[in-house]
Amino acid sequence: MILCKTKFLLALFGAWAMCAASGNVVADSTVRSGYLGVSAGSASPKATHFASAQSWNYDAGYRFENVSSEVTYSYFGRFRHDNSADTDVRVWGITLAALPRYEVNSWLELEGLLGAQRWQANSQLLGKHFGRDDGTGATFGAGVWINIRGALIKEGAAISLRWQRYNNISGTDISQYALGVQYVFH
Repeated sequence: MILCKTKFLLALFGAWAMCAASGNVVADSTVRSGYLGVSAGSASPKATHFASAQSWNYDAGYRFENVSSEVTYSYFGRFRHDNSADTDVRVWGITLAALPRYEVNSWLELEGLLGAQRWQANSQLLGKHFGRDDGTGATFGAGVWINIRGALIKEGAAISLRWQRYNNISGTDISQYALGVQYVFH
């Protein structure tokens, strides 16, 4: 088990290193800058007996020439069991990811995402703590950034739209669709 996690983290680092070494893809206005963001959206578990939930993320990252490194705290929400309003599961986690970027023009960027996540799930039955599960899994996704710059925003800001899949969280996969705002430091 530890060997599999180590191989996964080495593969993730290798993918990040290849992206970083492949050359300049993002324009100079966004090269080598940090960013902070918040997003909200919907998370849907693959397990059919749980309903979708409202979710939110806080993220911080650093943009290199054509790739970003990002740390994200995600609250996936409170998933209610379809057959019982008395049973729910709350899930959250921390993600470390590499995001290769491609600038389409001065205001639009496409991003990919590959990372690892440490997650925790707490279940409740009739309002009482019923059980806890935690683990580590892979995550991947894609999104767009719409860059906003002007007289009012000296540093820069972006509106982001992202789809992300989290694998094997407490026995199921979770897909998250999120709309966010990012503040970019130069």
